[in-house]
Amino acid sequence: MGEDGRRPGDWQRREERAAASDLASSSDEKRWYDQTFWIVFFLIVFCPVGLVLMWRTSWNVAVKVVVTLFVVAAVCFNFAMVQSVQQMQG
Repeated sequence: MGEDGRRPGDWQRREERAAASDLASSSDEKRWYDQTFWIVFFLIVFCPVGLVLMWRTSWNVAVKVVVTLFVVAAVCFNFAMVQSVQQMQG
């Protein structure tokens, strides 16, 4: 400890410490996996994870159904295209 009772690295003003604590812990923040950005990101990059995250949120049920049907249709289309390319090759 220093000669004035503070540990090395302590801030000198209490109001600055309190302001930093308020920034670090906001009560209204969503967890990362409940944020729309990350849900859409995983829907695009890794569909199964995105679908699970989407169904766990409070999104409108109609939106969830439409997005799920779109993902299923895209997977089916991809599978059909792979099959037809393989058939053409051989």
